[in-house]
Amino acid sequence: MSSLNFIGGEKGGVGKSVTARLLAQYFIDRSKPFVGFDTDRSHSSFTRFYQGFASPVVVDSFEGLDTVVEGFERNPEQSVIVDLAAQTLAPLSRWIKESDLFPLFKE
Repeated sequence: MSSLNFIGGEKGGVGKSVTARLLAQYFIDRSKPFVGFDTDRSHSSFTRFYQGFASPVVVDSFEGLDTVVEGFERNPEQSVIVDLAAQTLAPLSRWIKESDLFPLFKE
């Protein structure tokens, strides 16, 4: 079963990127397909360590966040890991609500 994993928190330096990288390595070690997205423009450690698996995405726009769902829709067998930068809760919450994301996933 695939999963959508948002790794986040509002404070910097608490291990969000490390957790995302650990989850990515878990999937790689078990040959589980996944795609990753990195929202941290200042460090981009998820993209840097997992080139070929993760790419940057902009959280400031709905178009950027729509990329996350498109990755999930393109290949429903793969999981998605999103490494969220600090202070991304507000735009992420607004996007989830206005996009009716949860009813979409029920389908």
